[in-house]
Amino acid sequence: MSVAVIQTLSPAWIAPLANGVALLLALGFRRNRAVLILLVLALSASAWAGYPGGGHAHEDAVLMFAPWLLLAAAAMPERGLLARRNLLLLFVIVVAVWLSIDAPVHVWSALRSALPFGALPWTAGTVAAILILLAAGLCLLRWALRGGPMEAGLSIVLLCAAVAALPIAHPEYSIPAMALAGVCALLAVLYASYRMAFVDALSGLPNRRALDEALARLSGNFAVAMIDIDHFKRFNDTHGHAAGDLVLKAIGPQLRKIRGGRAYRYGGEEFCVLFSGAQCRGAAAALEAARLRIEQGRVRIRSAPAPRRRTQAVKRSEASDVRVTISAGLASRDATARAPLEVLKAADQALYRAKANGRNCLVVD
Repeated sequence: MSVAVIQTLSPAWIAPLANGVALLLALGFRRNRAVLILLVLALSASAWAGYPGGGHAHEDAVLMFAPWLLLAAAAMPERGLLARRNLLLLFVIVVAVWLSIDAPVHVWSALRSALPFGALPWTAGTVAAILILLAAGLCLLRWALRGGPMEAGLSIVLLCAAVAALPIAHPEYSIPAMALAGVCALLAVLYASYRMAFVDALSGLPNRRALDEALARLSGNFAVAMIDIDHFKRFNDTHGHAAGDLVLKAIGPQLRKIRGGRAYRYGGEEFCVLFSGAQCRGAAAALEAARLRIEQGRVRIRSAPAPRRRTQAVKRSEASDVRVTISAGLASRDATARAPLEVLKAADQALYRAKANGRNCLVVD
């Protein structure tokens, strides 16, 4: 594909526009570290596109300032936008913009020879790309250690920015690379915000809000199962809430495996599974298989009992494998319970009967 075709497909204004829209979305969803990164990228894309005209707002300015600003933003923990560190970085960004637009000639010459790393025998583009890749690596490492789609998305965005800075890239290709960075940032912010709104962080299952929307769309034949982790409150009191969180993380994937059903985190230690259409006929067998699978498995936890008296030292946490069981109630749409909420209520009543029967069992309404 020729440079002329690339320019036709990606006008100069698309790159700053895409990054600017992603910036506004990140600001609206309070993704503050993403806001700082996207602010730098939006300014860089504008400079590469020739906005504003005049001054030093061109490729040299981007290669000098953007890599350091991106690396600093990527290294910062997620804090409030007006936190001291963020305000300091915003001030540095303002100074960098001023220097790019209106710095005296002798100051600009000194900056050009010193930045991004004048002591190295490499071109400015090479050093800039390396620094941006380091920023991408920090986001990728944070994603590997803590999870979160926003971190993975930012690493991809910064990788696109690093490609734009490479000296082997033709100047006309830098704009499409920055436009791609803006599009990736848009997708990352939207997807991360969707997961925050509709996916439970502990179990990895859709949350109560997603369940309510799914119930509103149910029609035809369907079945609803309510599931409860047995003696979960006692488990938290014995092993601590951190161990309880590990149990929820372990139960979520097991419920996701239920054949023909879609599992949701209902709240606390309760879950809900929806079956529709022909899948309703195998709902009881699928739930019983999940119950047996969970009963036969073990969850690795670290228990740290609190000391009985203040004078006693806190015991060291000890790893152990614990047995977890579930109780379940299943109800299907019939002549007496036709609305989704009515079937949900019937499934909840079946769950209470399962608990009354000694737990670790399935009751079908």
